[in-house]
Amino acid sequence: MSEREERLGKNAGWFIWFRLLFNCRFYYPIFTILFLDLGLTIGEFAGLNVIWAITIVVAEVPSGALADTLGRRKLVVFASWLMVAEMLTLCLMPVGNHDVVLALFVLNRILSGLAEAAASGADEALAYDSFPEAERAMQWPKVMAKLSRWSAIGFMISSISGSMLYDHEVVSRGLSMFGMGEVTKAVTMKIPLVLNLLTALACVGVVRQMVEPGDGVKARVEGWQVQAKRAAVRIFETGRWIWGSQAVLGLIVTGVVFDSVVRLFLTVASNYYRLVQIEERWYGVIGVVMSLLGLVTAGIMERLASRHGARFNFGWLAVVVLLGLVGAAMAVPGWGGVMLILPLVMSIRFLHFFLSHYMNQVIDSERRATALSFRGLTLNLAYGVMTLLFAWQTHFITQRTGLGQDDVRVFAQALMWWPWWFAGTLVVAGVFLRMRRRVLG
Repeated sequence: MSEREERLGKNAGWFIWFRLLFNCRFYYPIFTILFLDLGLTIGEFAGLNVIWAITIVVAEVPSGALADTLGRRKLVVFASWLMVAEMLTLCLMPVGNHDVVLALFVLNRILSGLAEAAASGADEALAYDSFPEAERAMQWPKVMAKLSRWSAIGFMISSISGSMLYDHEVVSRGLSMFGMGEVTKAVTMKIPLVLNLLTALACVGVVRQMVEPGDGVKARVEGWQVQAKRAAVRIFETGRWIWGSQAVLGLIVTGVVFDSVVRLFLTVASNYYRLVQIEERWYGVIGVVMSLLGLVTAGIMERLASRHGARFNFGWLAVVVLLGLVGAAMAVPGWGGVMLILPLVMSIRFLHFFLSHYMNQVIDSERRATALSFRGLTLNLAYGVMTLLFAWQTHFITQRTGLGQDDVRVFAQALMWWPWWFAGTLVVAGVFLRMRRRVLG
């Protein structure tokens, strides 16, 4: 075995490390609080996240096309350096200077969105195509199961340590135990950010160990205009191919139906816990339990993907999601209400595991990163539309009932619509795909 082949065989392991370092961020547990503590308002926080989402949507598919044109490794390396720049803007923020903080946050959100878009599709395509073609379908579920296990551990470590290190009192007590002086709040609030800067630098080191599969994408001497035109042509060709492929389009449509409603629930999960009267101090514990369940379910996901087809796995997953939404709509007070939504919370792991496994099976290597970027684009757009629909729904309920938007009773009424929405969109998607199959013959 040559040195290159040996390094190529390690791509899957480096891919897992990259996903861990890129996604398990120490500031996630205190993300909203960080914005507010740095002097921004809730409205500015929402606006900044809109900038982040728009950046991803605009850059998602072009970055995938560039990955297939110039090389997947180059895009993943670029994404890791963007993460370094993204974290530097947070670490250098001057506490108390609102205008500078806001400007740096705008830059941070753009850099973060570009990093997400550059990595999306390229990292997965790079790792998947590193296996011999005959082994890919068998090896990929094992890689994704291992990633799921390590991600669960990574999220537990980063969530617990990030929230503790952000707490000024906890850090001060810890320093006093070693006879060290007290530090200011302005210092402790930067500790999770500095840790993430270090993981971003580690990301750069990890991805530089990866090797482009096959012959790689050969270096070309054409100017950037030719390269951009080549990428644009690839985007349109891949889009037309996806529209003509019943299997790929079916998986993307299925992903849109599932992901939009489940991800929205995960976004507002803290409001659900408040609705069922769970105290805020337990929210972190619930997150840890969910991560532990992720360790248990990783092997189950691998076996299901290896032994059954897409129709079977998405069929039973639809039942799980529907029952979870019904359980959420019941809003049973106390820990019973939390137990009822466990299947719904865990379903997102199964969904993305299945989507990755079945899509990579039917996408050819030449357009893999571009096609996976189309998946990311459609899921993010659907989630954005779902968020807007949720905002309209809560506004409609407040107008009808006279309750305030912050009243948990508004949220309780909103949840009652969600099972019907999921069931209805699932039926519409099924009818659309069936009619399309008949038209195409």
